Amino acid sequence: MTKQCMAAITALLIGVAGPAMAEDYRLGYITDLSGPLAGSYTPVWEGFDLYMKSRNAAGGINGNQVETFLDDDGLRADRSVAAAKKQIERDNVIGIFGLSLSSTHGPTFAETRQAGIPVVTSFSGIIDALPPAKPYSYSTGVMFEVAGEAIATLSKQIAPSGKVVGVTFDSVGGRAALRHNQLMAQKLGYQWGEVIFPVRTADFTPFAQAIVNEKPDIVVGHYGAEQNLGVIAALRATGYTGPYVIASYGASEATVQQAAEQSGDAENLYMVSRYAPATHEGAGIAALRQAAEAAGVTPTSMHVTGWALGMVAEEALKKCGASCDKAGLDKALQQVNIDTQGLTGGPIEMSADDHYGPTYWKLYKWDGEKLVGTGDWHKQTTVEFLGQ
Repeated sequence: MTKQCMAAITALLIGVAGPAMAEDYRLGYITDLSGPLAGSYTPVWEGFDLYMKSRNAAGGINGNQVETFLDDDGLRADRSVAAAKKQIERDNVIGIFGLSLSSTHGPTFAETRQAGIPVVTSFSGIIDALPPAKPYSYSTGVMFEVAGEAIATLSKQIAPSGKVVGVTFDSVGGRAALRHNQLMAQKLGYQWGEVIFPVRTADFTPFAQAIVNEKPDIVVGHYGAEQNLGVIAALRATGYTGPYVIASYGASEATVQQAAEQSGDAENLYMVSRYAPATHEGAGIAALRQAAEAAGVTPTSMHVTGWALGMVAEEALKKCGASCDKAGLDKALQQVNIDTQGLTGGPIEMSADDHYGPTYWKLYKWDGEKLVGTGDWHKQTTVEFLGQ
């Protein structure tokens, strides 16, 4: 047989076989599963994982299964960077999701940007995703600057005037949230005070006393579930019974319930959240509850946060196509616009210049059994005090 004939037969066989089947999607996920904020970050991962497993069970996305590579950073930047490097070089992921404390983000982004890998953070976020957005940085979570301003605005529904005392631990995100909470609160006519404590604080008694010494009309906690539990119990022990607002940085309705039980006081507990509690109604939350029940998981708003992150990943992968690569996924993320089906007050949408988009926030009050929404969703389209 001549070489020309063999070439013709080979070309014919290739044409009959059609294009090669695309490989399954390979995604990375990095978060804190063992450090001091594991109780906050683990449920977000569980929500994301539940969503991806539900998609795989339904036939996948674009006919592909999704394989997720999970790594624990223990809330340490060096471990987060090492995990990103491993996922990029050994696991061959096309995108990374999750991440933990804001202080781990900068070093991790330095690693992923060199490789051209898009990263979508949740629930912590830093301003890299805000316009003008930096390359490969996206977030569906709680941007601290945005949350700080939204919380101050919604505080008007609790007390129209007086003194707000913001509390946080010493982290990049915590200080950013506190600063923007302060600027918006002062613009709205509130007086301001603040207390900051170390990340690994175990005894909150002296800091609770420092808060009470500020004579607050509202106290706002900018940190995760574990810190809220400690601060609320210590505050109630000092005799402070006024309004306490939990910012949903890893806190959930389970946090509020536990805080009420531990402190023996269910009154004046509030939460401001970008995502609805898992007890609320809506097609999106119903789907999460069904998947969680099948897995033996009790869902919270942190699972809702992870489920929404999964919806964003699915939408981007659909737009990217069956043979999606890291560059295609990055481009697709800039075109995301999804109806969250009740997970939040409006769509999650991103653009080439804005990798976060407009967000919706709501104030909830604990009624002794569940979180009850107070007022309408507040839409936040910009960060008024960015750069200040």
